[in-house]
Amino acid sequence: MESRDDKLIAIIGLLSACLIGVVFLFVMTCLTDVRHPAQASLEVQSCTSKRVPVHSP
Repeated sequence: MESRDDKLIAIIGLLSACLIGVVFLFVMTCLTDVRHPAQASLEVQSCTSKRVPVHSP
């Protein structure tokens, strides 16, 4: 009976570790996406970046 308990504990531990890994990767992906601003859009005809107007104070 103790062998079954050990297997059950091992499976629960493995599934918990997988869940923690998935949550960690999800959080890191969200943080990386939030930190970096969206890239400038491309001009469709010339495939170059649109120039952002710079206003001087």
